[in-house]
Amino acid sequence: MLRISISLILAFFPWQISFAETDLIISKIQTGWNNIKTMSGEFTQIDSDGHLENGKFYFLKPYQSKFVYTNKNEDIVTNKTLLRIVDKKGFQIDSYAIGSNPLKKLLSNDLDIEQEFKVNYAIENEFNYEVMAGVKNDSNMSRVILTFNKDTMELEKWEIFDELDNKTVLEFTKIKKNIFISQNLFVVRYKVN
Repeated sequence: MLRISISLILAFFPWQISFAETDLIISKIQTGWNNIKTMSGEFTQIDSDGHLENGKFYFLKPYQSKFVYTNKNEDIVTNKTLLRIVDKKGFQIDSYAIGSNPLKKLLSNDLDIEQEFKVNYAIENEFNYEVMAGVKNDSNMSRVILTFNKDTMELEKWEIFDELDNKTVLEFTKIKKNIFISQNLFVVRYKVN
């Protein structure tokens, strides 16, 4: 009987450590990320077709982001409800409801990963933390892998898989955090007909 009890304990013990480690990693990420109110730098984007784009990005919590592409005529501006495609002068070309996009969740003032995401795994590497998750209550089955720098908690990489398993990767470099970013950067203009 003692042998069976020990076997059962040993069989379940690794899972307990795994859950504890995941919770610790999630806690570290949340604490560090929630202390970052603004972030800017450069990005490289590879879409599901293998096309490479680059440019500059700006995050201003809550919910605002801007991606300024170097070799495209359009940029992207987001807020809590919309993803807007704008021309280089800031005039809106098109817009889409942002819904439950992971970017919206990440750019909230107080990210609660376990409340907003269904975490598949959270691991610690030599230089970073990596979390794979899907957005809770999102029926389209998309998922995201987020990589955070262990020392600075800056978001270094973002891999999005849509419902068809198409992957888009953004890598962030030359990062500056908690700097002044003007609200004017996110203003979208409209053409009068």
